[in-house]
Amino acid sequence: MRRASLTSTRFTGSKLTGADFTEARAMHVHFEEVLLGSAKLPGFSIRKETLRRVDLSGADVRKGDFRMTVFEDCSLREALVAGWRFEGSDLRGADLGGLRLVDAGLFRGATISREQAGQLLGELGLNVR
Repeated sequence: MRRASLTSTRFTGSKLTGADFTEARAMHVHFEEVLLGSAKLPGFSIRKETLRRVDLSGADVRKGDFRMTVFEDCSLREALVAGWRFEGSDLRGADLGGLRLVDAGLFRGATISREQAGQLLGELGLNVR
């Protein structure tokens, strides 16, 4: 998938663990029930889409653009998210465990639950009660 051009593409019930989407261009890409654990998606764009049951555990999504994206029953556990754009995203349906919250500004404009906020602050070593 490296350097591929993906337009109006649907990935459903797919196992793409470790896939390399480096330098891929995407427009209107839909993911549902997809395993993308440890995948390479640096700079990848999935804007204004709904991701359903997508596992991005340990994936490299640095500098990705996921603005206005809804995450339903997804996992971002231990994903590399530096420089990721979340504005307008709904992350309440995502497992955010293990994310290294180096820059809280990454989550500016995104919606998360109270439980997720406590989990992220806990990753910083704060006791949330």
